[in-house]
Amino acid sequence: MRTSFFNACLLFCAVTVAGCSGPIGPIAGGALEGTVKPWPQDWAFAAECENILLQTNSADPYSVTLWGVGIDEHFYVASGDQQSQWTVNLQQDPKILLSIEGNLFSGVATVVTDRDEAQKVLEQYSLKYDFYVEEGESDEGVIYRLTQAVD
Repeated sequence: MRTSFFNACLLFCAVTVAGCSGPIGPIAGGALEGTVKPWPQDWAFAAECENILLQTNSADPYSVTLWGVGIDEHFYVASGDQQSQWTVNLQQDPKILLSIEGNLFSGVATVVTDRDEAQKVLEQYSLKYDFYVEEGESDEGVIYRLTQAVD
């Protein structure tokens, strides 16, 4: 009896998670939903928003919950693992959909290769999230600059 109840609960949870569009905490999701907005020229409104949602792979949407920072007209996300599913997706298709507080922004992701720009982004991350990257630690990660999609 207890096993049947457990299996029923497990099935219910699996169906519930599968039916959700975006990610739930650390569990990746599918297509994001929200109100489409034009790309901002200033991301100051996102400064207090701890988590953002990022959708990659427009052919088969894959979305994750991430930290991010806005600097002027660009928004930045980073990963310590260049082989995570969302970073692999971006290597194949740079189109993204960014969700902040239910607002969707369509853009493209570009790897940040300029050391000065990367340092500026890491400084903003450390100020916003109160953490610090040790010397050499950032060499394994990747930072993406998100910019407005040009049709």
